[in-house]
Amino acid sequence: MDLIDYLRTRLLAPLPGLEAHRTFVPDIPDAITRLLPPPPNAKRSAVIVPIIAEANNDHRIVFTVRSENLRSHKGQISFPGGRLDDGEDAETGALRELHEEIGVHPSNVVILGGLSPLYIPPSNSAVTPFIALIRPSGPWVISEEEVTEVLDVPLSTFLLPDSIKHEARMLYGKSVDVPQWNIHPTIPLWGATAMILNELLWLINEYNTEQV
Repeated sequence: MDLIDYLRTRLLAPLPGLEAHRTFVPDIPDAITRLLPPPPNAKRSAVIVPIIAEANNDHRIVFTVRSENLRSHKGQISFPGGRLDDGEDAETGALRELHEEIGVHPSNVVILGGLSPLYIPPSNSAVTPFIALIRPSGPWVISEEEVTEVLDVPLSTFLLPDSIKHEARMLYGKSVDVPQWNIHPTIPLWGATAMILNELLWLINEYNTEQV
């Protein structure tokens, strides 16, 4: 069984969720809220973790850099996605946002399954992540209002033993050790996007262990 087929099946079973998420929650005053269910007034959102499948199995993961024009998480590395429209289900909304942000049409997307939902307190967002294969049909068509850059990163980058770095950063008025990936010259990958990605990596490590 190859990795993609494994993920299709594995995403139907219980997921690591909090165990994988907590690795990327810094020691901040509201750390526990990052691991709790969302409150009733949380805004519903969805994202897609886009995978470009490669014949050599070093698949690539696509990220965006959020525009400085956005109200929340501006300038950060993210997955394509956003707020759901009224009456919109999470998968439909995630596909719509992927198309709007980087131009990948739903006909070029295969949803493999969903990861564990998570809550993002700063934007009061309840996020549903989906793993998907995408087939880019040409250059990225970027929505400049939402995205400033698209990153296309080999999956192997995140599987190296020393891939996670730590940086001291001032958060909530104190110096905090922040776990992150350095996949961009100036912008770290951390926070909710890192939490989502780490759950996928747990599943990939399960697969790799089973292949030994």
